[in-house]
Order: sequence, then structure tokens, then C-alpha cells
Amino acid sequence: MPRGSRITMEEKGQMAARSLEPYMPKRGLSEGTVCKGCGIVYRNKRWQIESGPSGASSGEILCPACQRIVGEDPAGVVTLSGPYLSLHREEILNMVRQQETKHREKNPLGRIMEIKEENGGIVVTTTEDKLAQKIGRELYKSQRGELHYKWSHDQHMVRVEWSR
Repeated sequence: MPRGSRITMEEKGQMAARSLEPYMPKRGLSEGTVCKGCGIVYRNKRWQIESGPSGASSGEILCPACQRIVGEDPAGVVTLSGPYLSLHREEILNMVRQQETKHREKNPLGRIMEIKEENGGIVVTTTEDKLAQKIGRELYKSQRGELHYKWSHDQHMVRVEWSR
């Protein structure tokens, strides 16, 4: 073996965690499981929106997004503030809702939990960190201003702050 080379050993038989999402089941769900909260269906190892009757259901549970909503445990918190916000409130809120609609087409687990007025600003909570990041990014692209992200890895969440 050449000088300076290192041998590394891989541990066999250990599966890497697929997701750090605390609301994802540890084991796969049965094909055709329906969320009793929102009606999305678990097919091909992912949650999907299905139009029309889905056939026989093999069980009903709450999907990870509905669990977050019931538990009031957001994965993303977007705080909007600044004098510009009050002048363009409806336009900005419409953009926030459009981002949720677009995001849900790809991932039905990404939803807005709540939009509320707080301290002269608006706070949007989401069931998914990626949706919160996307809302902030799209706001910044279309309206400029200042954008900041704060990740809390131990709680699996992100705080997004936009102001102008």
C-alpha cells in the first residue's frame, strides 16, 4: 500500500435514516393508506393528491402535515415586516398563497398552517421547512427587501424573516 494511503471501513447492514422529519413513520405505510385529515393517499412510498375515488383504502391515519397542524408544531415560520408590507399587504399575501399552491402540486405535505397578524407584521407558519424557504425566496425575488434564514436543526425547523 502506498505511503499516506488510508483504509476506510464501511459498516454493512446499517440503513441511513431517510428523513429527519419527526412525523414521518419509521416504517413504510401500506399502499393506499388515506389521511383522514386531508384525504391525500400514500402510494409508491410517498403522499399524493389523487382525483376521483381512490379505490379500497388499506387504512386511515393522519399524514405528517396534518399531524403538525393538529400538534401546532410548524416546520417553518415566515415573519413579514416593514412599512412596505402595509402598503402591499394583499399583493404579498396573494403571492404567499400562490407559492403554497405551486408547492403542493409537487409535495402535498407542504402547507400553510396559519397566517396571522402579529406586532404590525404577518407571521406565516408552514408544515414544511422547504415551503417556508420558498416563500421567503420568492418574496425577495419579486419585492426585494432583506431576507434572513435561521435553522434549528435539533427541532427540524427554519425561521425566515423578510422585511422591507
